[in-house]
Amino acid sequence: MQIWRLVAHHEQGLAAVEAMKSQGRIAIGWNDIGDLREIAAKDSRAITKAIKGAYPTLKNAHLGGPSLWDFHRSMCPGDLVIISSLNARRCVFRVTGDYFFDEEDQLCEYSHQRAAELTDLSAEQLWHEVGACYADGYNQRWTLVLCGAEETPQEESATYQEGSRHSVTATAIERNPAARAACLTHFGYDCQACGFNFASTYGEHGKHYIHVHHRVELASSDGPVYTDPEKDLIPLCPNCHAMVHRGKDTMSVEALRQLLDENKAS
Repeated sequence: MQIWRLVAHHEQGLAAVEAMKSQGRIAIGWNDIGDLREIAAKDSRAITKAIKGAYPTLKNAHLGGPSLWDFHRSMCPGDLVIISSLNARRCVFRVTGDYFFDEEDQLCEYSHQRAAELTDLSAEQLWHEVGACYADGYNQRWTLVLCGAEETPQEESATYQEGSRHSVTATAIERNPAARAACLTHFGYDCQACGFNFASTYGEHGKHYIHVHHRVELASSDGPVYTDPEKDLIPLCPNCHAMVHRGKDTMSVEALRQLLDENKAS
């Protein structure tokens, strides 16, 4: 699970927040470039180029490319999104669906959308739980920004409590950012299934980006559990992370590695 901050709307901020709450969607602008699934952009720079072409007089087109790229390619169902408007953190949504583009049913004039459910999590509390800062390589001026900083786990603690429940539209299961940091300190940022490394492919923009997979889903527990970052967590790229969760039962990372090897050989 990742935690993002999304600026609701630069001109209709409060109205956009209420629309998101009532319609169960979150949205982002730059409609004129069209459906991102049809652009086939290879990276955020390609989207920035498309924005400059669609909005030739826009001076901040370079801020849109990374935001749209992450909204389309990096955000995943289950991620939490802190909604900000008029320089205040208003509420928290949980992403429930994949990216889609809807010209007919816009949300405050925005067509790039995802289904999301409102939670009763405190936006301010969540912001401080992720360190009250943004991830390395992210610009706070972007509309969509990944939250959180790398943390150094305490030497005396080898396990971390996770899985506390909050009452929301569905049940929100708490993840401990210190457990994630300890996992990445041990394994590094290579996908442990396919070996992909974001920094190697995307340079500085991809530095310190990777998903962290729970080998045993927290949803299967009845309450808080203690997580060993080296045994219970493992870094996976978004594609491999999606594949292990595809289907009724979660696939083991070892089974996914075997599947990858078999397909490479064929």
